[in-house]
Amino acid sequence: MNKSIFSTVATALIFLPLGVNAAQTNLINDIQETQSSTIQLAQNQMKQNKRMDRGNRMEKLLQQLDLTSEQSQQIEAIQEQLSSENEALWQQMEDNRQQMETLLSNNASNEELRQRYQQLQSLRQQLSDNRFENMLQVRDVLTPEQREQMTQIMEQNRERRGGRFQ
Repeated sequence: MNKSIFSTVATALIFLPLGVNAAQTNLINDIQETQSSTIQLAQNQMKQNKRMDRGNRMEKLLQQLDLTSEQSQQIEAIQEQLSSENEALWQQMEDNRQQMETLLSNNASNEELRQRYQQLQSLRQQLSDNRFENMLQVRDVLTPEQREQMTQIMEQNRERRGGRFQ
């Protein structure tokens, strides 16, 4: 009987550390996944805040131009259209970025990575083109005096931020 108790205790002592180690590994993996998810959420929120900040800057700029109610309505419609178009592009960029990370961590070929990079660059260009077209549409709504005033305000803002290309 003592042999069976000893055998059971010995077996438990051998396998118990393995079970504890497995539990620790699972716990560490769960913590790392949670941290990764939290970091991803924070990065997404920062990107969203940056996009909103751009919109807020444009809104503040337009408030300084003494717009008529008709002009305000037209510009608001232009901005809403841009926002909905860009939201889809931002989501595509995020999806592509995540796919790029996956490809980088796997054994993807350089050609696959180049293609994914080109897709990301194309989406960035589309966003930039949309912003430019938006600016042209808003410009068409403004009077010549408001255009001049907008140019002056934008130049002052650039100077405060420290340069033309920020």
